[in-house]
Amino acid sequence: MALSGKLTKKLVENLGPGRHGDGNGLYLVVDPLGARRWIVRVVVKGQKNKKGAPLRTDFGLGGADIVTLNQARERALEYRRMAKQGLNPRFSARQEVPTFEQVAQQVHIDRMPTWKNAKHGQQWTCRGLMPLL
Repeated sequence: MALSGKLTKKLVENLGPGRHGDGNGLYLVVDPLGARRWIVRVVVKGQKNKKGAPLRTDFGLGGADIVTLNQARERALEYRRMAKQGLNPRFSARQEVPTFEQVAQQVHIDRMPTWKNAKHGQQWTCRGLMPLL
C-alpha cells in the first residue's frame, strides 16, 4: 500500500482551519487559532458501537509540528492494520509506550559518556534518588 496521499508538506504548513483529508482515513485538523494535529479514523473489525453499527473511532497521532506527514501516514497505516485484525488501536498502541522511568533511564545511559565522573551521573538523576538499572 502506497504511503502517498493528497496532502503535501507545503499544504500542511499553510492550510486554514478545518479538517483536511489525506486519504485512507488520515486527516489534518487545523484549529481556528492555527494549532495543527493529525488524526486517523478507523473501523475496528468485528466490534460494534452501542447502536450495533461498526465501531468507527478517531485516534490522535500527534501535533503536526512534531509528527511529519510521512510519520502520520505510517502511523495511520499501522492503526488501520491493527483495526483490520480486530485490535482496537486505543488499547493495543498504549502497550508499546515506554514509561517515564524507562525513558529517563535510557537517556541517563546515553549521556553517561559525556560526564567527567560518576558523581555527575548521580546529580543528573535528581541526586541519585531515581533507581537506575
